[in-house]
Amino acid sequence: MSFVARIPAVLRAPDVEFRCTLEVWQESSSTGRIFTRCRITDEAPEAPDGPYQVVFANHRVNTWKTGGAWELVFLSPEIGADLFVRSIGVAS
Repeated sequence: MSFVARIPAVLRAPDVEFRCTLEVWQESSSTGRIFTRCRITDEAPEAPDGPYQVVFANHRVNTWKTGGAWELVFLSPEIGADLFVRSIGVAS
């Protein structure tokens, strides 16, 4: 990981909502394809296991918490590009 963007986000599930931080970075595969990955950090420890929607920067991504651990998510290329443009302050 070379550059990690830290983005404020909200975790939503039926009847609950928690603030968190979404760490986002890009990785290259052996074929040269670039993937944008993210992980949830700084979330409320009392967030129960189950399905969630992560809401951030006008985007929504589905994820799951199992055994206290969050599923690692790959973001679509459009979301990844949008987040990196926003994080480095480039006007669109």
